[in-house]
Amino acid sequence: MSKFTAIVLAAGKGERMNSAQPKVLQDLLGKSLIFYVLRELLSLKKYIKKIVVVIGYQAKTVEKEVKSYFPKNSNIEFVRQPKLNGTAKAVEAALKRAKQDNLLVVCGDAPLITAASLGKLISFYLSQERPGAFLTAVVKRENSLGTVLYDPQGNPKKIIEKIEIGSAASIFQEINSGIYCFQRKALLKNLPEIKPNPRKKEYFLTDLIDLFYQQGEPLSSYRLADSYEIEGINSQEDLVLARKVMRQRIVNGFIQHQVRIIDAETVFIEQGVSIGKNTTIYPFTFIEKGVIIGRNCSLGPFLHLRQGTRIGDDTEVGNFLEINRCRVGNKVKIKHFGYLGDTVVEDKVNIGAGTVVANFDGKKKWKTKISQGSFIGSDTILVAPVKVGKNSRTGAGSVVTKDVKANTVVLGVPARLLKKTKDSRKR
Repeated sequence: MSKFTAIVLAAGKGERMNSAQPKVLQDLLGKSLIFYVLRELLSLKKYIKKIVVVIGYQAKTVEKEVKSYFPKNSNIEFVRQPKLNGTAKAVEAALKRAKQDNLLVVCGDAPLITAASLGKLISFYLSQERPGAFLTAVVKRENSLGTVLYDPQGNPKKIIEKIEIGSAASIFQEINSGIYCFQRKALLKNLPEIKPNPRKKEYFLTDLIDLFYQQGEPLSSYRLADSYEIEGINSQEDLVLARKVMRQRIVNGFIQHQVRIIDAETVFIEQGVSIGKNTTIYPFTFIEKGVIIGRNCSLGPFLHLRQGTRIGDDTEVGNFLEINRCRVGNKVKIKHFGYLGDTVVEDKVNIGAGTVVANFDGKKKWKTKISQGSFIGSDTILVAPVKVGKNSRTGAGSVVTKDVKANTVVLGVPARLLKKTKDSRKR
């Protein structure tokens, strides 16, 4: 089996993003753009032996973030592009580390590309006796990618950038993805032949299509059915579209694994969320990265689960709630509006409408614990740090500023002990 070095182009600034952050680090549902690209490449172990990431703008920041995603992966290496002068020079810089005979070049700002499509391109390239192959797709909407021109025999002969097409843009529909397979020896021979673009003064990798064609060795093109996969992120508008596509993929993935989502158009789930089977999610629920949810739960509508939150099995978390950095146990009911932050909620707790955990004193955030079997009355304010003992109750409207012992009832402002019984739930 032929092995590849994958070259990921991640050196650019992305001026059209209007952001100080490098383009490949723009957030897409809880992860940066480059995370998705590398994740797909790492799943292609059958073909890819090593990944070389070309960095430039804010190089240390990009390298640090990539390593945070894949801290133990020795197959990812980094090389700096000395001068940000085009994609051809970026690939040239990577060749020092890319020693395999075959190369896969991928843009770091193409988060929607899938391992399946990359695998199809690789297989297609290996079946051809040509120096390279690249992905294309037919697009009928406005985009900023270059258009592929073919000769009468169907050989790709040139890539025309959007600015060169002008008013005739509507007749050109097949776009270049910027994702290529190449023979390494063919690149070594032809990269030095690329001349700087007269307008931008940069060296474009797309010029290779014309170079190989003029030499009588045209590349092959492989057309994808799903054009969204190959569209890079060059503007905030592109990022909005990518967010919509990725969100739908995530939601569909959970639906296929027995999670019941009432309205896929209004549920937002970031990357890296775990949801157990037979859980139901109602509209306008937002679940941030890293949240873990058990089986047979009911979530929403109008719910915000933030990072660091874990929800146990058979738990109901309902309307107009924000839960932040909390550990919620099994068979818990938090069915109506409120805020919980930095709180441990043990099993079989019932939290009434309007409950607020006041976890921030202006300088520090404090922790709260609500023990098993407790009942928190409506409009209770728990002023952290505070602990509510097992099988205790708070009266409606109570402001709890001190620990509540097990099997007791407290009420008032501030909350005071009312009585103590074997089981405070019995009146």
